[in-house]
Amino acid sequence: MFKPLYPPLLPPESVERRPPVNLVADDGVLFSHEYRRDFDAVSLRLYSDRDLLSNGFLARHGLPEFSAFAVERRGLGRLKTLVRSVQYSAFTRPLRVEQALVLTDENANGFFHWFCDELPKLEALLLSAPEELERRTLLIPAMADYAYLRTSLEPYGIPEFRVLLPRERARCADLLWVPPVAPTGNYRSALMRSLRDRFRRYFVDGSSTSPSGASLAVASGAAGAARNRRRLFISRAEAPWRKIANEADLAPTLERYGFERVVMERLSLPEQVRLVSQAQIIVGNHGAGLTHILWMNPGTRVLELRRRGDRQNNCYYSLAQAMDVDYYYQLCDAVDETEDTHTVDFIVDIKALERNLALLEKP
Repeated sequence: MFKPLYPPLLPPESVERRPPVNLVADDGVLFSHEYRRDFDAVSLRLYSDRDLLSNGFLARHGLPEFSAFAVERRGLGRLKTLVRSVQYSAFTRPLRVEQALVLTDENANGFFHWFCDELPKLEALLLSAPEELERRTLLIPAMADYAYLRTSLEPYGIPEFRVLLPRERARCADLLWVPPVAPTGNYRSALMRSLRDRFRRYFVDGSSTSPSGASLAVASGAAGAARNRRRLFISRAEAPWRKIANEADLAPTLERYGFERVVMERLSLPEQVRLVSQAQIIVGNHGAGLTHILWMNPGTRVLELRRRGDRQNNCYYSLAQAMDVDYYYQLCDAVDETEDTHTVDFIVDIKALERNLALLEKP
């Protein structure tokens, strides 16, 4: 198995959350189970003679290390994981690493999970055991290698990291793994705010530049105050799924309330951070774009457009609470009620949207 390292990386912690600002009594069931969450202590785990596979799994002799999974595998899911791990172990070439550091688990393959599940582990490590980052090679599986990955590591100044190739595995004599610091969709506020402050120092305060950075830089004085009241509508029009089916019909209402339409896929990560750091209000439907709550100032506001009846996907409600951002919501009908929440398109009630936008304007 593994050897836990003591003292714990993080102690037990409890978080208390406020109800959404515009909570309707009948909707309390969607959120009430999230008003308090308890997190266990977290300890670093030291493994000997393990492989990091390009699909993000840890394995020993080709068999998955189930203790290193964020979500427990049972039944058919466990069997599928076993088969995939054997395939990735048998048909990939090994890269030998003596002292390795691994942050990732199976949640690392997406924008939200990278920023909200994986990078908080790095914040925790820097807080409690920074020497481990200095002396080990940070390994990142190929499944997490998106365009934003390397840019997101710049604020940390990591001495050495290696991104595996799709057909490569790392064989590690001594592997230190950082387990989840909280269940996915939940957060330790101190770590998330530390992440926010690190990225804003680096990308907003001038440590990083980009071709269009000048147009997004935070201004000073009266002009800066005005720009820090920007209102952003984050569009998923270019995402593969979970779109707003009637988005074009929302434009007149959003424009009347002073909202800019933003497609985050068209901006670099530094531009995204700088833009959202200037926002007083953001509006968007449930999806990775709302991960940018991370860069908002305390006391700003977010309106999430979410599926009616969904009481499971509260990750952005919880994130707003962790960042001290006021959370509002609007329930939306699904285009196809039989489709999964993670892929279904929404229809937004425009009159309800106007009421919520008016509410967001109130002091």
